[in-house]
Order: sequence, then structure tokens, then C-alpha cells
Amino acid sequence: MIPATLFEARNALAEFVPRAAHFYAKERNFDRGPQNRNNVSLLSAAIQRRILTEKEVIQEVLKKHSFEASEKFLQEVLWRSYWKSWLELRPSVWTVYQKLSGNLVPSEIHSKALAAQTGIRCFDEWRKELRETGYLHNHARMWFASIWIFTLNLPWFLGAQLFEKELLDFDPASNTLSWRWVAGLHTPGKNYLARAENIKTFTEGRFNPEGQLQEKIEPPNFKVPPLELNPEGALPASPPKGNWGLLVHSEDLSLEQTEFSDWPFKQIAVFRDSRPKSPQVQAFEDRAFQDAEKRLREKFPCPMDSLSKEEKLCEWVERNQLDGICLIKPWQGPLLGLLNLPLPLQTFRRAYDIPFMGKARSGFFSFKEEMKERISHYAVEKESSLEKLCLMSLKK
Repeated sequence: MIPATLFEARNALAEFVPRAAHFYAKERNFDRGPQNRNNVSLLSAAIQRRILTEKEVIQEVLKKHSFEASEKFLQEVLWRSYWKSWLELRPSVWTVYQKLSGNLVPSEIHSKALAAQTGIRCFDEWRKELRETGYLHNHARMWFASIWIFTLNLPWFLGAQLFEKELLDFDPASNTLSWRWVAGLHTPGKNYLARAENIKTFTEGRFNPEGQLQEKIEPPNFKVPPLELNPEGALPASPPKGNWGLLVHSEDLSLEQTEFSDWPFKQIAVFRDSRPKSPQVQAFEDRAFQDAEKRLREKFPCPMDSLSKEEKLCEWVERNQLDGICLIKPWQGPLLGLLNLPLPLQTFRRAYDIPFMGKARSGFFSFKEEMKERISHYAVEKESSLEKLCLMSLKK
């Protein structure tokens, strides 16, 4: 089961940490099916909503392994920060994706792909798995996207839109940019082509689409989107004066662990965006938000409301006579509309995120090397162990 609560996520992390080094590096690329996922962490949905933070994951891995031994796993954590930083520097890429994905033109092959009736067995099985579980192995996601684009000749943005609706761990930056990368629109001269032999090897013979895939195609010519801005991040300094509310949203469901967790807020609003979601994603978010609200009530003594429309937030502020709202600044994605509210807002970043801001100006590996020193020091920070945190959660 994909962990949806803090207690489940911390237990899953504790179980995975011993496998996060050499075992993960050796086994991570194998897709053995939904019943055999011990070679991956299954923590991506919890990390995406920050039920579990990247910092905590990195700390626990580095308590058990060296950076060098666990680098393959830590690299996956850093990819998330890289994608977010890259898209923050080029926000028009998200805007273009939104416009494209709104231009849905039904076609017979698109309908067959959605119904898992293409006749390409591996693709159809992954389509069923996504629909039924809300999850796909990372390698399967790349194969799926490549077949979608190059064999079925479907637009990349329609595939990205499908993942946006059905992945439990949907992340705007990771999803949009990964689909663009497969399509050859992210790195000049490079695309990703799924090959039958590779699928056969890394599914250990479960699938072998020999003769069914388009395995030769030249990457398109394009220009890398220019840098548009240099995003800034800020830590909370001191509580704003007056009556302020705290806005909690799906990009960060553990605000009781932030720098402003002791601020005297008058009200809390838990905001759930209304974008289309599959039943599996909706059920997962229901559990995640219920757990988050329970933790917030234990930490903050003020009243709490649940809202799902941006205009309702304005009514909430007026009804409670608030001077403004504090919130973690949303990244490029569906929650950006929160920043356009006609209200006084104070936005913040977590301390973990600030060193990454503006750093993804080129490729991932230069980004990784620059950030390696930053995350390596987590190994020696003196904080509560995961075992103690799990025990504390259990007692509550």
C-alpha cells in the first residue's frame, strides 16, 4: 500500500532504509509488477505532498549509509528538487502545457490507449495498473511515455494530462518535464525510445514487445526555453502583527513541523484544489488530508476550516476578519492561482528548498554535484531518530 499518513510513511521509510544503498542501486530498474515492489521505496506520493519531507528521508538514509553508497537513491530525491527549480526558472513551460492539454482532440487510438486496448501487451498492462493503483514503476513510466509518443503517435501533453489525473504522486514539474524529456523537447539532441529488449530484460521476461515498437526516430529540433526569472525564497522571520490565518495546501501537509509552527494564528484553512482526479487519487488524498488535519489540530489551538475553491478563501478571510494569510509558496502548477488572490499574503519556502532556488540553469548532474555538499551534512545533524518519531506517532 502507498503510505498516505505520516505514521505509515515513516514506517515505510524505516523499512526501506536498509535497502537504500547497494540493493537499490542494483535492483531499482526492474519492474517486477505491482505485487513485487521491494526494490523501490513507494514514498514518492508522501514526499510530493510533504507528508514526509525530503530532508527527513535524506537524513535517515545517511544515518545508515554513506552518500557514495546511497547515491543512486539520493539522486532520485534530488531529481524532484531539480525539476521544481528548473520549472521555476522557466514558468512559461507550465503555461504552454496547460494551454496544450486543454486542446483535447478525441481519436480512435487515444480512446484505445485509455481503454488499454492497443494490442501492445506491456503498454495495456501498465495502463490497467495505473488506472487501478495510481502507480507505475519509474522505468515503466518512461516506457509508457515513449510508446505513447513514438509508437502510438499521440501528443505528449495528453499523456502528461493522463498522469496528472491518475498518478498518486503527480508532481507538476516532474511530470511535465519528464514527458517533455521523453519526447525530445527538454535536452537538445536527445529523446527516450523504449526498446523491446530493454523491456524484456527489466521486466524479467514478463513482457517482450518485439516488433511492436517504434525504436528509431530522430529527436526534434528546438530551442531550450530561456531563463525568465530568478525565483527567491524566504524563511519566516517573525509572526506578522494582527490577526492572520494559515493556509495549508496539498504541496505541504506537515506544517506543524515548519519554522512558523509556534505562531499564534487566528484561523487555519485547509485548501484542497478541485482539479480532476481519479477515484484512487481522491481516496488517497482523503486519507492524507484527514491525517494532516488531525496533526494540525494537535499543534494549533485555533479553529480550522476545509475549502476547495479559491473564491471561498476570500470569503473565509472576510468572515473571520483576518488581516491576511501565511502560506508555503506553491511551485509552478495547479496551486499558483492562490497567489493571485486579492488578499494580503505572506509566502515562505522551507529551509530545505532555499539553496536549490535558481540553481537548475543547466543539466541535472552539475546541479547534483553542487547540492551534494549541501545534503551530505544532514548525516551529522543531531535530530530525533526515525524510530523515536514512529513511537511518538504511535502513542498519539
